[in-house]
Amino acid sequence: MSEVPRIAVLLATYDGAAYLDEQLDSILRQTGVAVRILVSDDGSSDGTAELLAARAAADPRVELLPAVPPSGGSAANFYRLLRDAAIADDELVAFADQDDVWLDHKLATQAGLLASTGADAVSGSVMAFHEDGREHLVRKDYPQRRLDWLTESPGPGCTFLMTRRFVELARGVLRDVPEARTAEFHDSLLYAVGRARGWGWHIGGEPLVRYRQHASNVLGANQGAAGARTRLAMIRSHWHRQQAVIHAVTGIAVAAAAGPGPAAAIRVELERVLPLLRSTGLRDRWRLAGLAGQLRRRPRDRFVIGALIRLGIW
Repeated sequence: MSEVPRIAVLLATYDGAAYLDEQLDSILRQTGVAVRILVSDDGSSDGTAELLAARAAADPRVELLPAVPPSGGSAANFYRLLRDAAIADDELVAFADQDDVWLDHKLATQAGLLASTGADAVSGSVMAFHEDGREHLVRKDYPQRRLDWLTESPGPGCTFLMTRRFVELARGVLRDVPEARTAEFHDSLLYAVGRARGWGWHIGGEPLVRYRQHASNVLGANQGAAGARTRLAMIRSHWHRQQAVIHAVTGIAVAAAAGPGPAAAIRVELERVLPLLRSTGLRDRWRLAGLAGQLRRRPRDRFVIGALIRLGIW
């Protein structure tokens, strides 16, 4: 890296005018880095496009990708950014949502973590905050497990910072692996890509993002009774299991393309686990439940997912 890290921030927007100025300001005032923001708007109708045009006209660090037909989802919009954004060889790459607030030292801290850990991507915990003033830590830095990337993300995408070679790997996967493009959350998919390749991923504990909670969140911190109901409905519909299958299929393709090395062992295990994820039989459920200790990072979650798999709910 250069003495002052250069960072391209990929920002996906859709009807985000209410909070977008605050998010943009928090990115542009990052200390210790040279930052520019590349924006893809997904057909907003609330003045977001006009706000972005004004910000781009006032600050050359804000660049708008040409308008394209709406993708219909935030993950697809981020995939478009990965595919189409022009990123320099010496730039690190971050993701940004449209409604959070970044601490001034977020990117400099994460660039330091990339350098000190040798990882190809870092992410982390966040401080969720509500309009009524409530705040709570959303912790993501529980110790990584061998297969946690099949079932969970390493933190919200807004906490990601990635090397240029990681972005090239992700671009290739999105181009060459059709199943990858069906993953409904870009953060979980990219975590799967990196882990399946055998590259290092560091999850930090310090919350560097104020993670806004409001009625329009796609998922958010998912706390309280309403969050519990949402999670249960998703579990009963087997949505999580379907996403795990997508991650496993993608992971096998990534590991196979890597050839000999750490990814080869990962591929062997994935080829053993994928049929268990696809099966609903009692015997296979119990075999999959035997892997529960590797499927989630937080100890409580490992117990819960094991029970849900055995009962046929997950």
